[in-house]
Amino acid sequence: MAEGKPPKIICVYNKRRVGLIGDRVLVAIKGQKKKGILVGLKQTQKSKVPKFDSNNVVLIDDNGTPLGTRIHVPIPTILRTILKERTHSKGADYTKLLGIATRFV
Repeated sequence: MAEGKPPKIICVYNKRRVGLIGDRVLVAIKGQKKKGILVGLKQTQKSKVPKFDSNNVVLIDDNGTPLGTRIHVPIPTILRTILKERTHSKGADYTKLLGIATRFV
């Protein structure tokens, strides 16, 4: 969001249609559609999940590899267990996303 409008979440890929930490989403950025993972939310979460000041999304490819090279926002430690479960069940490789994260909360 360095310049221009902030990204908008178009669709959440779960049955509830409400995004929680670790959910895949479809995001509109500068007229393009990209997929991403929610890594921080403003809304109140379940226990042991921190509440952030802003909503944070990490952009990914279809196979789960992140598009960027660094993640500057702190990642909740509970996200490790959530993404490791989904790596084995969905076939996507989310371990690279955890590898480029700089800080964990």
